[in-house]
Amino acid sequence: MKAVWITWENQRRNRELSAAFGMKLYEFKEVDDIKNPIEKYASGLARTIRAILSERPSLVCCQNPSLVLSAFLVAAGKMAGFKVCVDSHNAGLFPKEGRSVILSGLSRLIQKGADLNLVTNEGLRRHVEENGGRAFILEDKIPGIPTVPPKKLKGEFNILFICSYAEDEPYRLVFDAAGKLDPGIHIYVTGDYRKRNIDPSGLPSNVTLMGYVPEDEYVLMLNSVDATLDLTERENCLVCGAYETLSVGKPQILSDTKALKNYFCKGAVYAPHTVQGIHDSILMLRERYPQLAKEAEELRLELRQEWDSRKAVLMSMLDDLGRKNHGA
Repeated sequence: MKAVWITWENQRRNRELSAAFGMKLYEFKEVDDIKNPIEKYASGLARTIRAILSERPSLVCCQNPSLVLSAFLVAAGKMAGFKVCVDSHNAGLFPKEGRSVILSGLSRLIQKGADLNLVTNEGLRRHVEENGGRAFILEDKIPGIPTVPPKKLKGEFNILFICSYAEDEPYRLVFDAAGKLDPGIHIYVTGDYRKRNIDPSGLPSNVTLMGYVPEDEYVLMLNSVDATLDLTERENCLVCGAYETLSVGKPQILSDTKALKNYFCKGAVYAPHTVQGIHDSILMLRERYPQLAKEAEELRLELRQEWDSRKAVLMSMLDDLGRKNHGA
């Protein structure tokens, strides 16, 4: 079976999964930077077509989003005879947070038309199957983030708020909660805050906005802070930062959702999305830090073992798809 993985974004899950399954990765991340939609999609589709013609694969895996990439590959697979496995993220299953009727309809067609949809939790599996698709749950692999010497940070207790200023992230509540904390608790915030017109001078003194953080600086910060904070208002979303935090064995604060509590069941405090709830969760994490750090190490080992087991099952399913494509 010849299989390739295609994505138009720079996202750790694509790199981890394609490597784990021995698939050649075509990561056309420059497409994501093109602002003009006509140029963007023309460029992405042209690169994708060249990759397909060059490889002649029997199986293509892709990330959704992009809806355009996924829809094209599902349609092309039907015509050209290759199988398609779509790695379906929340933003691909619920485009525009579910507010767009047209995009939601396109998403349902992709789910139904794909030979297999990968999702990260039970709630998303049910959603895909209700739309007529076939789904398999595979959470993110705990990444192999390297251990590097930590750098000196500003606070007595330092937290990295992993943020991209997306619609589902309650970053304003975090800023307000920080203002009620002991100044010795310092919060570093990733992400391009300028796109939300945030003025750093108007924030509490124990908040540092870092802007866009390159990979090497992000790895350094994960190794340097005491804990992380990663929040989402999406009920069925397993945030990438939670996996990355576990990879360095650090405790974390996550949203108080069923999906996050079920999977990241140790080494974490779960925060309600209120100023007081986030404030109290930070204090609880600091108070329980030794126990939570121990739990984080335990959970890292457990999830790696569970993931390897699920990977073996999925490998068998993907092999079956490839064989069927060759008439076996």
